[in-house]
Order: sequence, then C-alpha cells, then structure tokens
Amino acid sequence: MIALVTTSFLIFYIFVPGILFRFASSLRVRLKLFQRTRTQEATFSVAVALLPFALALYGTWYLPVMRHQPFAIVDESLSQWRQDYRSVTTLIVSTDASRFLDNGPAAASSSEENWRAIGRVLHRQMRFLFWYFLAACCEGWIFGYLASKYGDWQLNTDPEERLRANLNRLARTPLIFYNWIAVKFILPNISEWHMLLTNFNWPRRDGFFVSVDILQSNEHLYQGRVADYFIDSDGKLTGILLKNVSRFDRQAYVDARTHSATPEAIPREDYWRNIPSNHFYIGYASIVNLNVRFAPRDQALISMADKILRQDDTPAYELNMEPDDQDDSADSQRPDIYS
Repeated sequence: MIALVTTSFLIFYIFVPGILFRFASSLRVRLKLFQRTRTQEATFSVAVALLPFALALYGTWYLPVMRHQPFAIVDESLSQWRQDYRSVTTLIVSTDASRFLDNGPAAASSSEENWRAIGRVLHRQMRFLFWYFLAACCEGWIFGYLASKYGDWQLNTDPEERLRANLNRLARTPLIFYNWIAVKFILPNISEWHMLLTNFNWPRRDGFFVSVDILQSNEHLYQGRVADYFIDSDGKLTGILLKNVSRFDRQAYVDARTHSATPEAIPREDYWRNIPSNHFYIGYASIVNLNVRFAPRDQALISMADKILRQDDTPAYELNMEPDDQDDSADSQRPDIYS
C-alpha cells in the first residue's frame, strides 16, 4: 500500500506539474529539450512545482471557492476532515489493510465508514490536484509570456538610449528587474536554436525576420526565410523548413566569369533562381555551413528585402555545421560557394 501511494505521489505531485509547465511554456517559446536522469527530472519538477503547490494549498484551505469546488463534499467540517485523514493514514501504514475494509458482520459499520473516508479523501485530493495543475499551467504560460517579451523588454545597450532611459529611473526599474530574471532563469532554459532561428532577441515593433544561407555537402547553396525548425530530444537541430527559397546557380555564375573580360563586375545577385515551392525542407545531415541573418519585415517591395539582406550592416551569424573532430585542413579545401 505504501509503495502504491508513493508512486502515485511522485507521478501526480512531482512529474505531472513539470510536464504541464513545459507544455504551457512551449505555447510561447521552445524550452531546451534533452534527456534527463530521473534525479534531474525530479529536481526540475520540484523547482517548478513549489509555487503552484503553495498557491493550491493556501487556496484549498482559505479561499471560499477553492475550498469547496470542484468535487464538493456535503456537510464537510474540520473535525470530519481530520478524522478522514487519520483513517486513511491508518490504512496506508497498516500491513494488512483488508481487516479495516472487511465487510463481514462484525465490522460492517467500521469498514463502511472507512470506505466513505477514502471516498472523501479522494475528492479532496482531486480538488487540490485540479487547482494545483491549473496553477502549474498558469506558471508555465507566464514563464513563456515573459520569455517571449525578451526582445521588447531587454535593456538597450546603445549609450544614447541608456542615457535617455536614465532620465526616468522609476520606469526603468521594472526592466532592470526583468533583465535580472531573464539572465538568471529564463535564458538558461530557452533553446539556443529558438534564439537563433527566430526573432526572439529583436523587438517585435521592428518586425525582423530570419533569413538563412545554407551550404549543403553537395555544394548546393540555398537562401530563404525560416518558416520552422525541428530539434530532437537532445536539443540538436534535425532540419529547417524554409519559404521564399532561392538556389544559387553556381555553374552559370562560373561560366559567366570565365567568358567575361571583367569577371569582378558580374553581380552575384543575378544568379539566384527562385524555387517554385511554398516550403522547402533541408535536413541537418546535409548542412555544412549555416549563415543566419536578420532583416526588417515591413518593406514596401519584396525585391527590396533581398538587397537589404545583402548589406554589410545586416546583423548576421555564421555556423559551421561540420563535426568538431573533423580535421582543420578540410576548411582550406572547402570550395568557394560562389566561384
């Protein structure tokens, strides 16, 4: 009996709130995904369940609605509450619980009362779990909401902006507190790919979108906007879904440079060919280099966006997707993606 109660406690009071927290958070941002040991999973679940547990416990004891709803018990009193838990505790610690639940003639009244006590305790626990799980979901949603606001609420590092912000320290104090929470609790739990392949770090009012250049192992070069990305249980990238995709016609570019008297004057932009597809998926295994760029979304013409992406002052990140243990000499042998 004790083993059954312990297992149920671990599942419903420790692991389920952690699962609900991650699910609610994932509605706004993607958390880090990796395989934890049972100890690590229990530690994470306990950490995120402390506040919901305290709120549910306080509410079911002192708040009128939470004390009786849902799974209400008619004529519930404090003395009956104590007696029910004494009876159930006796059944749990007993080595032979069947003698307390025997329906024989000698113990008919006591066994019936014990069964009623078990029913009332289950109703109270289901009521507590209802508010407990609801609080865990709310906590996860709030975490996801705060994380999704990082681009808008992070402190501006520009000196002039900071100087103007110092003029109103009262309005700046909540942002300082938010940035401290973000650095200590939010950012360490957000997937690095979510920060890199979305506009997570940029204010939403600026309307930035993410564009990538992907060089495959077969020397094909693609460019497009990130529609979605996929990661496995270890948090590793498995693929990228692109839209508005173009492919660089390297062979035509090389031929044009070969037959031109001034090959330096040939614009590379003229050799990007649009791919007639709404979405284009590229798996991680074929990616050699990944160049990530951020550009404003609200452009008057779509053709202007391509030019802006190629400006030198466009924020960009380049990732080498080759294994770490590969010989460094391979980099010098890698072909130029354009020529």
